[in-house]
Amino acid sequence: MTIAKLKSFAATLVLVATVSGCGQSEAPGATGAVPTAAAETTPAPAEAAPAATTEPAMPSETQSTPVVIPDTADAIWQAIDQHSAELKTTIESASLGDVHHHAFAIRDLVAALPGHSPTLAAEDQAKLEGEVKFVATLASRLDETGDAGDKAGSQENYDKLVAVLTGITRTK
Repeated sequence: MTIAKLKSFAATLVLVATVSGCGQSEAPGATGAVPTAAAETTPAPAEAAPAATTEPAMPSETQSTPVVIPDTADAIWQAIDQHSAELKTTIESASLGDVHHHAFAIRDLVAALPGHSPTLAAEDQAKLEGEVKFVATLASRLDETGDAGDKAGSQENYDKLVAVLTGITRTK
């Protein structure tokens, strides 16, 4: 992977982490104070595990289970499809405490697609960048509804996620 791709990948991960706000359902502190300890202890994405094998750990639940990113877009899509099927089963069985594992895995896998899809037309590449952001938002929503035990809300967000994933152009 070239330095330019790694920088782009790292920037995407930082954006995804910022947009997702994993596990944060309220503004920090009632007094409006910004928590500084978390910002000081969070490693920079470039210092995380090699980009070709794992995603840097995100704050909250995903730190304990980094997602292995396959080397090809086709393999990434297979992993996305597997996590999507497992997420569907998790919601159907009302095991909502496990929703975030699959939602964040899908988020991280989708975030890796732009760097693994060099043959994608420029228009599709731009669309993919937008979809990466929306998938991150939906993953956060799934985390929130899962943590709240809201099966209907989790199903609604899952349905939106499936619609977004279906609209993304797949490359091999």
